[in-house]
Amino acid sequence: MKVLIVGSGGREHAIAWSIRKTNSENLQIYVAPGNAGTLPFATNVNIQITQIKELTTFAKENKIDLTIVGSETPLDLGIVDIFRMNNLKIFGPSKKASQIESSKEFAKNIMNKANVPTADSITFDSYEESIKFLSGKTPPFVIKANGLAAGKGVTIATSHEEAAEALDNCLNKQIFGESGKTVLIEEFLEGKELSIFSFTDGYYVSPLVAACDYKRIYDNDLGPNTGGMGGYSPPHTFDSSLNQEINSTIITPTIHQMAENNTPFSGILYGGLILTNQGPKVIEYNCRFGDPEAEILLPLLDSNLFEICQAGAENSLNHSEIRWSTNSSVGIVLTSKGYPNEYETEKIISIGNIKDNCTIFHNGTNIDEENNLISSGGRVLTIVSTNNTIENARKDAYDAIKSVDFIDSHFRTDIAKSTDR
Repeated sequence: MKVLIVGSGGREHAIAWSIRKTNSENLQIYVAPGNAGTLPFATNVNIQITQIKELTTFAKENKIDLTIVGSETPLDLGIVDIFRMNNLKIFGPSKKASQIESSKEFAKNIMNKANVPTADSITFDSYEESIKFLSGKTPPFVIKANGLAAGKGVTIATSHEEAAEALDNCLNKQIFGESGKTVLIEEFLEGKELSIFSFTDGYYVSPLVAACDYKRIYDNDLGPNTGGMGGYSPPHTFDSSLNQEINSTIITPTIHQMAENNTPFSGILYGGLILTNQGPKVIEYNCRFGDPEAEILLPLLDSNLFEICQAGAENSLNHSEIRWSTNSSVGIVLTSKGYPNEYETEKIISIGNIKDNCTIFHNGTNIDEENNLISSGGRVLTIVSTNNTIENARKDAYDAIKSVDFIDSHFRTDIAKSTDR
């Protein structure tokens, strides 16, 4: 059997690692393009995630049995549709279904039709009209670029001036290109945030699993937003009662509405939720595993990820057993100096011995001509530990960082320090 994983970050490393952990050596793993972390047990393929034609040709010529898409970009480019047209088995949503992430307006329409609780919003493509709308309202405001913006298209504006700047950046300066040509202005929701994940084949919804992540670059949630600085699972708020409520009022109605909309969603549905005084509400949907959430959650998966994804691609997920460990997991991201702004790369990294319950996933790494492990991105490594409690997992993860020699690297020191968030 042969599996192709599309992507180059920590999420894809974690997917490949999880598949290797639960499958025999007879399973050949390819990662396109992969990174230094996937090299020891998989074959890296020098094809970028936007090269859909080349990925299709590779999958056909190498008789790939299953392709798993890590990133939202190839999904938005229609990789699933093209693979299926070529009779290639692939796990992930179609281009139309992936609009649940690539178009916030599309996602709002689905949620409103399904009566899924979410923030009230209104869409604008005119700077003047959007400013006029806000003129009589009281901040804070949430300004969102409608399309994909690499996690940087959301501004929580605490003043009219901040809101005007965010709207100007999107609608006038077009810093996000096509993705920001329309914006959503949403009501600001207060409460604890929660990330929810479920495998689905478009009809069956697997048991939910939850995590909490940290977006700001500095401790105490200060500084600019990033792609994610770490997180933990399970959140202490995520008990069986909340699990059932989220599934019955949010996740399952969304999946059913997607099917009724003739855009059935097959893949991993990621709901970014906030626990308000009125109950859980959706902030946004993503159409794939999060990063670093994948690195935090997959070490807790007690079932066979390859078999789950294969069943999802075959619309037979209801026959799969999907079990999650009762242990806890903590992940901490190490970044390059300067991230999330202009950052340095090609810094040599050395990794010493770590405990068996710890794993280091590579987000942005490469191997240089002298066979040194070097940094190649803003987020470089994610150190993950699993243990019987959040506190013990946190201690082990921070201890493992001491085994990493990576000059001028940065990490938050307060990941999972308090689970009351």
